[in-house]
Amino acid sequence: MELSAEIKARAHALGFQRVGIIPVGPSRTQEFYREWLNRGYAGEMAYLHRHAPLKADPTRWQPSARSMICLAANYNPPAPITGADSSRGRSPLRGRVSRYAWGRDYHEVLSDKVDELAKFIEQRAGCPVNRRHAVDSAPVMEREWAARAGLGWVGKNAMLIDRRLGSWLFLAELLVDLALKPLDAADDDGQPRAAPPAETDQSPLVLWESCGSCTACIDACPTGAIIAEKTVDARRCISYLTIELKGPIPQQWRAGIGDWVFGCDVCQDVCPWNRQAPATAESAFEGDRETAAPDLIELLALDESEFQARYRHSPIRRAKRKGLARNAAIALGNAVREGAATLEASGGGRPRWLAGAIRALIAAMHDREPVVRGAAAWALGPFGRDEARQALRAALDRETDDAAAMEIRCALDGTD
Repeated sequence: MELSAEIKARAHALGFQRVGIIPVGPSRTQEFYREWLNRGYAGEMAYLHRHAPLKADPTRWQPSARSMICLAANYNPPAPITGADSSRGRSPLRGRVSRYAWGRDYHEVLSDKVDELAKFIEQRAGCPVNRRHAVDSAPVMEREWAARAGLGWVGKNAMLIDRRLGSWLFLAELLVDLALKPLDAADDDGQPRAAPPAETDQSPLVLWESCGSCTACIDACPTGAIIAEKTVDARRCISYLTIELKGPIPQQWRAGIGDWVFGCDVCQDVCPWNRQAPATAESAFEGDRETAAPDLIELLALDESEFQARYRHSPIRRAKRKGLARNAAIALGNAVREGAATLEASGGGRPRWLAGAIRALIAAMHDREPVVRGAAAWALGPFGRDEARQALRAALDRETDDAAAMEIRCALDGTD
């Protein structure tokens, strides 16, 4: 068997559903990417600007690279988790976490698999192989390369989409100094499909795709972050706001966040290509209710040691404790606002859960992080009841952070 075919077979055995091999060369989307950065759509992700020169050509990151092995692994959970979806018995005191973070940190899982694949290649090649791999965090235009290798197309929500697997995919790349025979991933499911354009340095990049006239993802985004086809303004994206943004979440996007505390799946949930997407066979990507739909009051009360113990091997660790607590306060604030509106409309009594939420938010006004105190103050804003007002006034008297103090004043004034 030819080496490329052996590599593909071994990658499948390791748990990658899509495998493509392609010669390394310059990126064909670098001008689009540079314009995206220049328009400020990256928000505060300064590392994306630093990485831009390296992303222009993989050989700038790995000079010896001659071939790229592009890999995709399905992470779609095998069964619904109660409370993790708006249609399945949601509690106002539970948040939502993006599916990719329900299980063990995919960086760890996939890095181990790619490393094993690299060792296999060395063994079969019969010589040391100069190599480097990437799992999401490296300066590689991973979706462009995945599309060029036949793993799918880039959809209108800027996610890679496969006809059978949908968009619930983790991507990884392995760069090697071997001139491997190119292999298209399009036939990995045994069903021949139209192939992307031939690989030549001169040909324009035309990503084979099949979104057609569908705009479901654009229409469904709660914050209007998908501003054009394949163009996401990260500054509005719930995933960016709950994970990458380290300071206060801008007030105009807080209501749109709803109950999301880490990431967002809305644009993928509504995608027609995900309706029949198969479940993952990788147990490491499965989750449970406490991860997929965490208790907001518990999240708000976690201290640093508890956070580290709970999320040591989870992608959620990236948000840090203060980010997750801030997100929990915003989600509770949205629940409180919805509860208050329902209460006013019905003229009924106060729901039992509401008292617990208010107590948790009042306690969070003593958090050591100003961004958490500010989010908690915003969440308490709709309530003119004595306990909330007294807590806000007392917090304002002791507040030393200007941004948090402004949040408290706005909450007392009843302004957002």
